[in-house]
Amino acid sequence: MENAMIGGGGRVRVREAMTRGRGGVVGEDGDAEDGRDVVARANARARRDIRDVITPMWRASYGEQLCAKKEIVAESLREITRGVRNACDKARKAGMAATCDWLRDALGRDKLCCEIEGIVRSPVLDGYRNKSEFTIGPSADGEITCGFNVGSFRDGVVAVAPPVGCRNISETAKYLGDATQTYLRERATAGEGLPVYDKRTATGFWRLFLCREGGTAPSSEHGWRHWLRPGTGPPKPPTGENGEPAETENVEPFEYPDEEASLPAPTTKDEKSEVMVMFQVRRSGYTEEQIREECDGARDAVLEAAAKATPPINVKVIVVQFYDGVSNVAPDDAEIRDMRTFETSEKSSDVIHERMCGLEFSLSATAFFQVNTLAAEALYRLAGEWASPNGKSLLLDVCCGTGTIGMTLAGNVKKVVGVDIVEESIKDAFVNAQLNGVTNTDWLAGKAEVVIPKVLREYNSRIRPVVDAPKIGTKRKATSNDPELSDGSDDEAAIQAAVTTIIDENEYEFDDVVAIVDPPRGGLHRSVLTALRREKRLKRLVYVSCNSSTMAKNVIDLCAPQGYDGNGGGAPFAPVKAIALDLFPHTAHVEAIVLLER
Repeated sequence: MENAMIGGGGRVRVREAMTRGRGGVVGEDGDAEDGRDVVARANARARRDIRDVITPMWRASYGEQLCAKKEIVAESLREITRGVRNACDKARKAGMAATCDWLRDALGRDKLCCEIEGIVRSPVLDGYRNKSEFTIGPSADGEITCGFNVGSFRDGVVAVAPPVGCRNISETAKYLGDATQTYLRERATAGEGLPVYDKRTATGFWRLFLCREGGTAPSSEHGWRHWLRPGTGPPKPPTGENGEPAETENVEPFEYPDEEASLPAPTTKDEKSEVMVMFQVRRSGYTEEQIREECDGARDAVLEAAAKATPPINVKVIVVQFYDGVSNVAPDDAEIRDMRTFETSEKSSDVIHERMCGLEFSLSATAFFQVNTLAAEALYRLAGEWASPNGKSLLLDVCCGTGTIGMTLAGNVKKVVGVDIVEESIKDAFVNAQLNGVTNTDWLAGKAEVVIPKVLREYNSRIRPVVDAPKIGTKRKATSNDPELSDGSDDEAAIQAAVTTIIDENEYEFDDVVAIVDPPRGGLHRSVLTALRREKRLKRLVYVSCNSSTMAKNVIDLCAPQGYDGNGGGAPFAPVKAIALDLFPHTAHVEAIVLLER
């Protein structure tokens, strides 16, 4: 395996890794193809190696993957520099103030808006996903298959392939998915059973198989720094006496030890492990009797397979979700029934549990939770440390989901206020807070751009105000409210100390406001960015993102000068440091974490 060189070569490797295995409907010379060529290409894509689709970096060593992913984040940091610099140039041309001192430093470090401290590797490389969703559909040969789509529907590909060789999928999910596949195929061979869903006609019954696992991750006593690879990348080429690159023909290939440093794959062998299975079906056109017969058969096949496993798999919850829509994702209010009783599922009881950061989380079938438990634990501890709460902070957990980040930090702050647009996630957050005895949290459902300003107005009188110290060389006159400044001192340290003393004499519930944002791939709404920027007591913000491209756009909005004085809509933030974190080994996805201050 060739080793990728980071820099220009690293960017090439990133592109190669992300596009490997993808097809198109344009010929090699760029000319449009006729219908037969399109069909031929669609057929070829339908028979691709599923690893190229689901884990496109599977051919690269883990060290190479880390290099490529770190470069993805680095390129986004360069995009922030370019975006803010362009904003400054436009502002200056319009006669407005536009000063960002950090831009000078960025130009001296390869245009990175701030230092990137490295990449935090995933502690586990195999079977790390605690939640796997398999499509139920026809293979390229027309056989009923439980696995992944090998291409996009818009390209005419509807074939499904089993997850054979996909290192990110757990053995439990593969095993139970295979049991489902075997059962459905046997029924079809016997001329029985209902058909699988066909996206082309929006007909059929069986749509999806989901396996969710809790309590399966290996134990680890290591903090996130143990998994940090600060200098990720091949060594610099040797140089000759004149400083020019030396001949490298005889240089030994650089080897990365990260594969061997991994923890074992998650397993359901632990007696505390719990598994949830959910089927998704299309109800329209079928009688209640047909539906019940199909669901009973699939349930029995899965439970029988689980009982025969060595050791047996604890399938604690098995449910069915009804969804007749044509989109890939069912709405939050889609009906779910317990497959054992066929009664409506009670989300409060039909749950499994996962442990992370010393807390226990209750997970329903549709609840959001990071799919890589140990890597997520590293992520949350890192984000909490960077947020640097001092014990009296008001922590805004924006896009809080089920409250995982906020609850892991609740012991270090005065109050956590979590906000998320998904009402079901907020309900789960309340349940999880109660489960762990966490009482200093509040969870609010709604659009962040609407909720955050309301929260800040509500807490306004309870947060210690920001008082700017007088500038050096000025003599501030004493007032009845600040007698400590009556000596006219122009010593900056003395003035700042006096101002701090005055502020501290007042009793405020919160010292400051800290924010952690972890938005979906689309990033934050501009109104949310405006609300965060206008809160002048918000001095520190940690941005966590699974899409570094949209993160870059949001950070530009937070850091670029606005208005005639540069502070329109609130003083701009400045990027302080960044880091990459690998939540999804063998794929092209990477988490980016950026600390902003002002």
